[in-house]
Amino acid sequence: MSSLTQNGELRDVLHKRSVILEAVSDQPYTKPELTEILGTSRSTIDRGIDDLESIDCVERHNSRYAPTTKGELALAEYTKYTNIMDSLSRAGDILNYLPSDSSVSLAFLDGVSVYPSDPNVPDSALKASDDLLAISTRMNGLAPTALSTYPDTIEGGVQGHGLSVEIVVESNVLDSIIEVRSEAMARLAGYEDVEFYRTDVELPYALWIMEQEDGETAGMTVYNNGGIQGVLMNDSPAAVSWARKVYQGYRDNAVNVTESVAQTE
Repeated sequence: MSSLTQNGELRDVLHKRSVILEAVSDQPYTKPELTEILGTSRSTIDRGIDDLESIDCVERHNSRYAPTTKGELALAEYTKYTNIMDSLSRAGDILNYLPSDSSVSLAFLDGVSVYPSDPNVPDSALKASDDLLAISTRMNGLAPTALSTYPDTIEGGVQGHGLSVEIVVESNVLDSIIEVRSEAMARLAGYEDVEFYRTDVELPYALWIMEQEDGETAGMTVYNNGGIQGVLMNDSPAAVSWARKVYQGYRDNAVNVTESVAQTE
């Protein structure tokens, strides 16, 4: 049997029999025990065990079945795959509003929390990130667009609980928000722990990292034609690490314009 055929058979069996493999990975079981635990017929268990044995993913010990090393590894990778597919299914409608060439790491999507926009109340998608901001000590972010209320929201955090802020803003967006909210932006830039960076590079998404006393969270606010389509959030170390790396790349090539923004009032 060719390696391609073996790989295809492994995928097919895992797709059909992963529930059985997952059950015996917890502890060895007999077939009657599996029938009771999984609530299925004995014939289904028989076929499932036969299939898993045929690809060397389970082995029998004194009438009990347990995963082989191959079975444990295969189940771990299959679980990662199904988790990613589940995340893509939940986040897909929001992700489709991003430019097609946007690079979003699977590390960020694995286990991501999804907050879609309500067509009747679009800003409702921001509630989770606003609640997080209210308990955060620092926020770094990319701003390819901005709502006119953002200066007020950020200033509330700065004044209310000493929030530190660092934002990389597209040049045209910065100019527009200064034109619309010059006094608020000047006041915001005057705080010691607030910094603005200007970039001429088109930012692919509104990516941010918020730090709390007990952890960190990476997030992405997705817009379309200036309207909010949803928010994605993930506090896993891998997601935060990816977000920091992306943010730092844009931050390193941007220009600090905090002082000039403070003088626009």
